[in-house]
Amino acid sequence: MERRSPLEVSTQTMTSSPTDRELEELLALATNLALEAGQIHERREMGVAETKSSITDPVTAVDKEAEEFISQEIRKARPNDGIIGEEDTSVAGSSGLRWVIDPLDGTVNYLYEYPSYAVSIGIERDGSPLVGVVYDSVLGLLYAARAGAPATRNGKPISVTNCPNLPEALLGTGFSYQPPIRAEQALRVAKLLPRVRDIRRSGSCAVDLCSVAAGHLDAFYETDVNWWDVAAGIQIVRSAGGIATYEPQSKRIIASGSQLWDQLNQAIFE
Repeated sequence: MERRSPLEVSTQTMTSSPTDRELEELLALATNLALEAGQIHERREMGVAETKSSITDPVTAVDKEAEEFISQEIRKARPNDGIIGEEDTSVAGSSGLRWVIDPLDGTVNYLYEYPSYAVSIGIERDGSPLVGVVYDSVLGLLYAARAGAPATRNGKPISVTNCPNLPEALLGTGFSYQPPIRAEQALRVAKLLPRVRDIRRSGSCAVDLCSVAAGHLDAFYETDVNWWDVAAGIQIVRSAGGIATYEPQSKRIIASGSQLWDQLNQAIFE
C-alpha cells in the first residue's frame, strides 16, 4: 500500500460536486491518513484519558492523539474543508466537503487487545458520504471506497453477499454504552435471534460495516451509533453493491445486500 504525502493533494475549494479525479485524490489522502493513524494504534500508549457517555465508554490517549494528527494533516492539505471528529474536533469549512473521523473505533477492544478496532475516515457532501476508508489496524486490512467506483480491501475488489432469506443470514449488531438502551437492544436481539442463522458482535461498528461489504456478514444493524461511526462504512457498503442507511434521529444504521434488505427492515421494525 503505497503512501503519498498528504500535502500532494490539491487544496482548492470545491464549489460543485467533486469529479472522479478529485474523488481519487481525496481517497488517496484519506488512505494515507488512516494508515498513519494506524501506526499510532501500534504504539499502544493506552492510558484512559476520560470517559464519555458512561463509565463503560472510555477515551484513551491514542484516541486523542490519532484524531489530532488526522485533523492537523487535513487542515494542512485541505484548509477549506470541514472536519468533525469523535473526540470533539469541529471545523466548519467552506468547500462543501466535510471529513468525518473516528480515530479509534472499538476503544474497549483496543484496551483489552481484543482484535477488532479501526481508524474510520469518511468524507461527505451535504450529509451524503462520498469517500470512505476504514483501516483495521490490528489485522492490517485497509477498506476503501469512493462514489462511482468499487470498494476494495487491500486493493482487491469486495462485494456484499447475495443472501436472499433472513433465516439464512448471519447478522451483525452492537450495543450502546447506556444501560437503558442496552436493555432495549437486548430485547430486540432476543426477538431477532430465532429468525436468523446467527448473530455476531465485534465491538466496532466500522469493522462490522466492512464485514458486510466484504461478505463476512450478510447484514448489520445497530442503534445509538454516531455519524463518525458509520460515515466511512456506509460508502464502503454501497460501493460493494449493498444498501446502507443511517437515521440521525434514532442513530440507527442498517446495512445488507439488496436481496435481504426488505426482510431485514421488516424484522427490525416489527
